[in-house]
Amino acid sequence: MFKTIAQWLRRGVARTLAVLGLPLVADQTNYFDSEKSVFKLNDGSSLQVLSPYVKELRGLPGQFKVNDITTFGSVGERPGPSIYVNHFTVEFLFNMVTSVGVHTVLATMHSAKALRAFEFYPAGTTVGNAKFSGSAYCPVYEIVSRVGDYVQVHAEFHVDNGVTIGTA
Repeated sequence: MFKTIAQWLRRGVARTLAVLGLPLVADQTNYFDSEKSVFKLNDGSSLQVLSPYVKELRGLPGQFKVNDITTFGSVGERPGPSIYVNHFTVEFLFNMVTSVGVHTVLATMHSAKALRAFEFYPAGTTVGNAKFSGSAYCPVYEIVSRVGDYVQVHAEFHVDNGVTIGTA
């Protein structure tokens, strides 16, 4: 018999998956480790790789607005796609390396209120991998410093005219 509830559950899940013809363990070859992700941001002259300092990137490729176009006599709601609204956030570790550090790149972009190019490769830059690119403003650049912890940076980017979805 089963010694624990966990063994019983695993056995039940395994049987259910087998009956459905599903594998018990996910195929790991179809997933990527985020350490392969590459984030580049233009510092005003060229794209700088900021990947080593990224803790989290959230919000790409983004979303678009949906307007209600329901008319009289409709049985249900009628959504109508509208413009793209792409905002994404990046959490960085603070770094002041001259010309390529997080502070150097973001501070100039933020203070100039400048539109700058970005590229994001979630699975790395190998040919054929997904690539998200465009131009964005950085209206939020905040340094977060907690006693006894690493100094971090919170940055928000607002994309101009949508994100281009392509391949490396």
